[in-house]
Amino acid sequence: MKYFYQIIRFLVGGFFIFSGVVKAIDPMGTGFKMEEYFEVFSQALPFMSGVWEFFAGFALPIAIAMIVFEIFLGVSLLLGTLPRLTLWGYAALIGFFTILTGYSAYTGKVTDCGCFGDFMKLKPIETFTKDVVLSFLTVFLFAFRKYLTPLFNPKIGLSLVIAATLWALWFDMRNVWDLPVVDFRPYKIGADLNKGRSTEGLDEGLIQTFYTLKNTKTAETKEIESMEYTSSGIWKDKNWEIDKDKTRQVTVREPQLPKIKDLMIIDPNGVEVTDSLLAIPGFQFWVTSWNLDKSDRQGYAAINAVMSNAKAAGVPIFGLSNAPFEQSNALADSLYTFYNLDPTPIKTMMRSNPGVMLIKDNVVVDKWHWNHLPTYAKMKATHKMP
Repeated sequence: MKYFYQIIRFLVGGFFIFSGVVKAIDPMGTGFKMEEYFEVFSQALPFMSGVWEFFAGFALPIAIAMIVFEIFLGVSLLLGTLPRLTLWGYAALIGFFTILTGYSAYTGKVTDCGCFGDFMKLKPIETFTKDVVLSFLTVFLFAFRKYLTPLFNPKIGLSLVIAATLWALWFDMRNVWDLPVVDFRPYKIGADLNKGRSTEGLDEGLIQTFYTLKNTKTAETKEIESMEYTSSGIWKDKNWEIDKDKTRQVTVREPQLPKIKDLMIIDPNGVEVTDSLLAIPGFQFWVTSWNLDKSDRQGYAAINAVMSNAKAAGVPIFGLSNAPFEQSNALADSLYTFYNLDPTPIKTMMRSNPGVMLIKDNVVVDKWHWNHLPTYAKMKATHKMP
């Protein structure tokens, strides 16, 4: 049992570290996911909507705290440091996750928990099953906690845990103040946006329809699949009628959706111009903002200083925002015009608010957080721009 306990201990601890680090790569993505949960809870429990709205306002700090705590627990369990705090922390965090994922699995309101960020997508039932298994493992760790022995003396163990926790906090903040060190999203550098939007070669899926037939003479009923209904010729027999209220569909295979399924850019005249923009030869800049009210005004000053040089060089520039055109264009210093795009794809393509993307022949060439925006001269030298 002692050795089995150590195996479970290292598996669970390693899993938590992996899960935490993957989310720490993109803490803003976890923050967006927390906002989504709070919005769903606000709809499900409207009498507490004020509470959920308050939490939604602090979604990013909550996400960062949760990620750091997850890494802290993983390292602490591996090292056997602070055993009581660690085990109770596991119980609290797993309980929290199980409630969230159980709600998702039951209602289907949140289709991805964000447990592994954008690195790995799990269906709600898969995520809930994972958390149920972790719940049993946590109970096991509690039940045989006498085997949770430290690997080092208390001072060394505590020092390592503190160091890991501080690193986790720094790594989280580094990926907030700049773009994530690794981009798992479909708008990453090198992505061909037209290919990402294409449905060519994707599985259309399989949905079977079943009819319930009733014989008007004998009152017999039977269920038959739609293709069999057609091929058997039973539809020719006027004695069999379809009970439309009992028709049902079964999804055998979910249809595959393109990686980029919601890129629909609308110009000020209300016309979709996505294809037109992606058809522009050579370089173009996209200045993005998923929420104009929450965007950093200093960011626009930094971006516009670079865009003025880009415009002088003849590089097309387009703004993307979900805000009214008058409001967004007021921030562009007449250097470019804003177009409308749903905030979800903007959040997916750019974690900075505002941010800049460089596109060449529908391929994402580079992306910058406004905090780390190079001069146009450096961009020109790096990417051989005009």
